[in-house]
Amino acid sequence: MRGTIRETLWELMQEEVGILCGTSHRPELGAICRRAGSNDGVMYLNGSKEAIKRPRVRRRQVLGGELELRLQTYEQARATKNIEEEVMAMVEEGVSSRGCKRLTEDAMSASEISRRWALHSAQRLDELRGRSLIGEEYFGLMIDGVFLTRELVVIVALGITKKGEKKILDFSVGSTENYEVARELLVRLRERGFKVKGRLLAVLDGAKALHKAVKEFWSDAVIQDCIIHKERNLHCYLRKGDHAECSRLVKRMRLAEGEAPAKEGLAALRTFLKGRNAAALASLDESGERLIALQLLNIPATLNVSLQSTNLIENAIHNYRRQTRRVTRWSTKGNQVERWSATALLWVERGFRKIKGHEDLPYLLAALARPQTPATDAAAGSVPASPLRGAPATQETASTPPAAASVGTIDREQSVH
Repeated sequence: MRGTIRETLWELMQEEVGILCGTSHRPELGAICRRAGSNDGVMYLNGSKEAIKRPRVRRRQVLGGELELRLQTYEQARATKNIEEEVMAMVEEGVSSRGCKRLTEDAMSASEISRRWALHSAQRLDELRGRSLIGEEYFGLMIDGVFLTRELVVIVALGITKKGEKKILDFSVGSTENYEVARELLVRLRERGFKVKGRLLAVLDGAKALHKAVKEFWSDAVIQDCIIHKERNLHCYLRKGDHAECSRLVKRMRLAEGEAPAKEGLAALRTFLKGRNAAALASLDESGERLIALQLLNIPATLNVSLQSTNLIENAIHNYRRQTRRVTRWSTKGNQVERWSATALLWVERGFRKIKGHEDLPYLLAALARPQTPATDAAAGSVPASPLRGAPATQETASTPPAAASVGTIDREQSVH
């Protein structure tokens, strides 16, 4: 393959020489260009530098003498922009600029790679924040922060569509995970067209600043506090001998399906902490029923794994750290943090899959579409009911989307008559 490319390039260069100098061995009278043999040259292809032969052409000057004439075909073949895409892909995968220099056989210097990376990552930033959010239908939002230094944090927003797909929405940079930085992020999401039909499901790590910012934009939002964050927090207050029982009770809450079992699990955990540590009890009461907000919607427990904790966005942040681990000095004077963050988050997004239990999302969407008050809930008869509402659900009903379940009911009624 490489040999074929070399031969093709040689033929193209010879064709250009023929246009400049005329037929070989038959120079035209008064021609200003002449053939001058060949020399060693290089071309850049598939992320590396290749040695080739290049023809030489000399041009006569008006005042006498000759100058070397660069062939346009050769100049295009030896342009480093031919491998820029491959080199930038190497940097995105975590290869250092010096490593890229070695892999490309010194096709680009480390400083040149760094300069081009700055331009490339700036384009990635524009790409991320330039994406319109109007076309997608979202129901869920996760927000979490990643500390790059003691006084530098990146707050990331991840959206979940009605199909169960995850999308990186945007991020904001600040000194702490505070309300102003979170609010700036949500304002930008609104401007770009982020909307939800019905109530928003927001999964947060329990930070008051994030809770306040979300409630400002979606006053009726269903906020689920991360149950894993709370478990770690409780362990900080309890002695090691109580960790196992605390984790067992938290797991009981996580596996509960429906409102009643979840409340029983929360009450059992509260009773356990009440006799152990007052600070741990206060921490639990701070979140209260926000730890079981998902179960209060009476939806299948298949969605608990994905939506009862911030694991989805924390996994993204873990991979974000991996992509930015080579940066040893963060600067806020320019847009370095924004450029690297956008590039890393877009790279992370390429590996996203649908959330676990996405087949049962119709139940959750129906629950979020219903008003919170029981009176108006009863009036909304056209909204499909969750299998946990009313009469006990069979195993078949629990795994069937609402639309399919309603059709089956009509068929059974017709068959009776």
